[in-house]
Formats: sequence, structure tokens, C-alpha cells
Amino acid sequence: MKLRTRLALLIAGVIVAALLAQGFLGYLNFRQTARATVRNDLQNYLATLVHDRSEGDAPAYLPNENGIRARLIEKGEVVQEYGGPFPTTAGADGDDDWLIQRLPVSDLGAGAVVEASIPLRAYNEGLTAYLRTVLLSMGLMSVLGVGAALLVSRGVLRPLGDLLETAERVSRSGRLDERVTEPEGGGEIARLAHAFNAMLERLAAFRQRETEFVRHAAHELKTPLTALRAQVDANREHWVSDAELISTVDEQVERMTTLTAALLTLSRENVAILEPLDLAGLARSLAEEYGARYTGPIHHRVLGSAPLLTQALTNLLQNAVNYAPGAHVSLTLKTESGRAVLTVEDDGPGVSAEALPLLTGAFYRVPGTRPSGSGLGLAVVQRVAEVHGGTVETALAFPHGLRVQLGFPVRPEVEHPETERVV
Repeated sequence: MKLRTRLALLIAGVIVAALLAQGFLGYLNFRQTARATVRNDLQNYLATLVHDRSEGDAPAYLPNENGIRARLIEKGEVVQEYGGPFPTTAGADGDDDWLIQRLPVSDLGAGAVVEASIPLRAYNEGLTAYLRTVLLSMGLMSVLGVGAALLVSRGVLRPLGDLLETAERVSRSGRLDERVTEPEGGGEIARLAHAFNAMLERLAAFRQRETEFVRHAAHELKTPLTALRAQVDANREHWVSDAELISTVDEQVERMTTLTAALLTLSRENVAILEPLDLAGLARSLAEEYGARYTGPIHHRVLGSAPLLTQALTNLLQNAVNYAPGAHVSLTLKTESGRAVLTVEDDGPGVSAEALPLLTGAFYRVPGTRPSGSGLGLAVVQRVAEVHGGTVETALAFPHGLRVQLGFPVRPEVEHPETERVV
């Protein structure tokens, strides 16, 4: 059964239950009110008869529209009847055809009473008519409720239907560029549609990264694997020595390890485990390792990913050493407007202004340079910056050289820091 049908039946059921409760309570109230009215009419009639006798008037039948009948009883015997033969079927609770009430007549002595009886036909017919009206109204309102529920559910569930159709199309075709129209407002369905679109975007980004990883890995690993195969074949033919083979294998394995690590960094999602670290200590240690001059605070504790930041700074310093041999390299750490800015600068030959915006692209190599690297160094730095919510800026140094800045928002360590997962 469709959700729309179930929702319509649920609304109809609620309407029927409400009408049943209202009808039952209304029926009880109407029955009690009508019975009280009948009793009051009968009591008034009896009071009139007794009053007439107490005034000395001869009691006589009072014409009325209710069909009331009465009789005078003295010493257990009927003395006089008013309005016709007194009924033999009657009850005090209104369940029979007649209702009887009695009133003593004091001037006639003990045991003298006047009995009055009123027919309950009109009373019972009124209850039946009321019950019929309640049942008819309940049926009519139930039908109208189902119709209204279907109309309302069509508009309410339309976004959910769109979501289902989109999910089925994605399941059949595998395309992740489908999107659901997000309804206005902040209801649950709007939130569900937004979450579904966000999920599709993340899946599409994951597939894109996976595709790029496979393509780049297949392209870049072909060269070292070919070189290894050539060296193994040459060693088998005794054209190269075992020592030369081991040296080549070691070099190519190191290259593939670095390349794979870079590709994995590029393929990762914008998720990082941020832990307390001394950013200044990390920068100072790496600067000393690569012979660069460090400028900045001695200690500066923040929340960040130590492995990723280490890889990014290593790539920056390694690029400066490789592409500006003999140049002076400096690493500077500053905090500006709530951002940590790490700057690596060299006074080497630099690059052309046209090449600056291309440096952070994957597999880009500056024309005229020795293609010793993978072309992923600054692309990895760019990815690390994105994971930390930051950016990478490249500029020409004065009077010559290259300056690369890695900046990201500072998350200062508190007294008892907790590891954060940032998406």
C-alpha cells in the first residue's frame, strides 16, 4: 500500500474516531436532556391535577399535545381516569413505551395518589433520528476526510515522491548528477531533500576523486614499473649487476611510495582528525632538516592534522631545494586575523607569471625544468590546505624567487583540548 493511501486512511480513521466520540457523547447528552424534558412535562401535569383538587375544583383531564394519561387511585382502586385508558406497559427509566410518575393527594387520605403516564414514542423517535443523523454525518465526514487527506497528502508527499523517483533513477543509471528539488521551508521533508542532495554531491565527489586516483596512478606508475621491468630483464641477461638492480629498485620503489602517498592525499575527502600539535615546533624542525631559515614563534599550539601538515611543509621545502638549488630558503610562521600562515620563500630563479596560477594543479611541471618529481607537490599542499579549511597562494618573490603561502584558520588549543573531526 502506498504511503499516500496509508496517510489518507490514517487521517480518515482519526476523523471517524473523533466523530464517534463526539457522536456518542452527544447522544448521551441528548438522551439525558430529552428524558429530563419528558419527566418535567409529566411532573407539571401531575402538579396541575393535584393543585386543582386542593383548590376544591373537580379534577378534569387537561388537553395536551403530549398524549398524557392519568388516573386517581384511592385505597388501591382506580377511581377515575383522565385522557383515556391508562397504559399497562410502562417503566420508570424510559426503556418501555410509557413513562409513569405518581404524586400523593393529601386531602383524600393516606394511599390516595394520582398517576400520570406519558408516551415515549416521540422520545424514542427523537433518539433514533439523532442517532441516524450522527451516523450519516460520520459517514459523510469520513468520505470528505479521505478526499481531503488525499488532496493534502498529494502536496505534502510530492517532494517525497520526487526523492523516491530520483533515488530510483540514480539506482538504475548510476548517475550522481541527479538532484531533488528542495521544498521551501524548514520541515522534515525539506531537510531530507537537502541531506539527499548533499549525499549525492559527496558521492559524486568521491567518485571523481576515485576516478582521478585510478587514472593518475595508472599513468604515473607506468614509468617506474617499466623501468623496473627493464632493469630486471637486463639483470637476467647479465647486462647490469645485482648492485645496480637493487639501486634502481630502491629508487623506483621510493618514487612509487611518494607518488602513492601524494595520490592518496589528493583522493581524500575534506575530512581531517585535528589533534593538539605544536605548529611552530613542527615548522622549525622541518626547516632545520632542509637547511632553511626559520622565523616565527618558538611554540604555537593549535589543533591540526600533524601528518598532513608535515607532508605539506615537506613538499614546499623539497620543491624549493630541488628547483632552486643553492638558493636561500626561508620558512616563516605568522598569525594573521585568526589564521596561521606558513610561508616558504626562496631567492632562486622563480617561475614566469603565467605559470603561477598553474603550480597547484596536479601533474603540472614548469616548462624548462628537470622533470624529477611527480608534479604533485603543490597539488598535495593545496589539498592539505582545503582539508584544514585554508588556501594556498603563490607569488613571485623580490627581486627573484618564489613565495608559497599556506594559510588556514587557527583552532587554538584549550586547557583540555579534545580531538575534532572536521568535515
